[in-house]
Amino acid sequence: MTTFNPDHSKRRYLSMSLLAGGLLLGACGPASVAQTQQQDYEVVDEVGIQAMAMTANSCANLMAAGQPMGRYYTLYVGGDLRKPFAAWCDTDGDTWLNLQTGPGRNFSQYLSVEGTSVTTTWSRVRLDPVAMTLDMNDIQFATNTGGIPSWNKYYAAYGEAGDCDTLSSSMGKSNVDLSGTPFAVTATWATTGYQATGGSTISANGQVVNATGGGRCGVTAVSGALTVRYTGYSACLDVIRGGGTPNQDYTLYFGLNPAKPFTAYCHGNGNTYLTLSNAAGSNFSQYLKVEGASVTTTWSKVRLDTVAEKLDIYDVRFATSVGAIPAWNKYYASFGEAGDCVGPNSSTGRANVDLRGTPFAVTATWATTGYAAKGGYTLSSNDQVVNVTGGGSCGVTAVVGDMMSVRYP
Repeated sequence: MTTFNPDHSKRRYLSMSLLAGGLLLGACGPASVAQTQQQDYEVVDEVGIQAMAMTANSCANLMAAGQPMGRYYTLYVGGDLRKPFAAWCDTDGDTWLNLQTGPGRNFSQYLSVEGTSVTTTWSRVRLDPVAMTLDMNDIQFATNTGGIPSWNKYYAAYGEAGDCDTLSSSMGKSNVDLSGTPFAVTATWATTGYQATGGSTISANGQVVNATGGGRCGVTAVSGALTVRYTGYSACLDVIRGGGTPNQDYTLYFGLNPAKPFTAYCHGNGNTYLTLSNAAGSNFSQYLKVEGASVTTTWSKVRLDTVAEKLDIYDVRFATSVGAIPAWNKYYASFGEAGDCVGPNSSTGRANVDLRGTPFAVTATWATTGYAAKGGYTLSSNDQVVNVTGGGSCGVTAVVGDMMSVRYP
């Protein structure tokens, strides 16, 4: 009998210690064994320690608790565990959000002032997690090109777009892009100056603002403070890209809808996993009696594609297989698959999909195929449970397509 689990790789763990203020400190570093089905792309802190503050909402709180700075942490807005966000903590204890970079993203500029201009690009922006504002003038992680010496102006504030080109000009441009963070903009922009024109547009989800401004001289800039609100993450990829602690549970929001939270395990490679019921007879698949060989696979987690709204039936990172079918080079049964080669019209193969404990329900269909095949499937518990039978000589009942479609009611 062969037992195969692609995620049971060697790991080293540091001891866990409980600190004052609800701070839990622990770490892990992978030394994975490569599997043919997948490769392990663990993201591990280079120091080998990843701290997680169960109540901390800012880097300043962590620094006050004696935690090292100059690294990423997972923090929580208002100390609410349903509102995680990844942040870079600088050596002063300030809290920073990673920003999207590239042409046309997160830049500001002021143009044509006595023949001089300045453009600023931002890779991080400082967050005040108590006031829920972004600091438009902290340029620690900004890069400036040019300068306006006559104004002693060597950067353009975050979100600022201006020029002194001509009357009613609006050549100045800026972009604020919070995509990949769990925050959206609530601030407003205003155009001011002499013969000034310009304006701002905001995306439907509130995360992207494009501004234009200019005149003689004129500017479009944030009116007051650059306030933000928490929207949540929709997928683990954004959590990991933002510097979030890998390989732990997070509260995500389906489609960034605050009314649709769900708990997901965020793997270090950015994949999003749902934790499944481990009750007897739940979340298993099998293919039986192929030249005397069989394989049964049990699933503790299943990968969710939050954009396609589908489960990956072939991702076996958190699945354990007993047995194998070497003649077919088959070492696991896909999620929801039930088959056998017992004989004509046999259906001894079994499978179960149980999404209870998650907010998701199954919308996929199954089909029975093969020679002298027999089988079927039934849904129950508001379409969260599917029981499958299949077999033949040889025959199988399996999900139609490469992934299992689901819905968030």
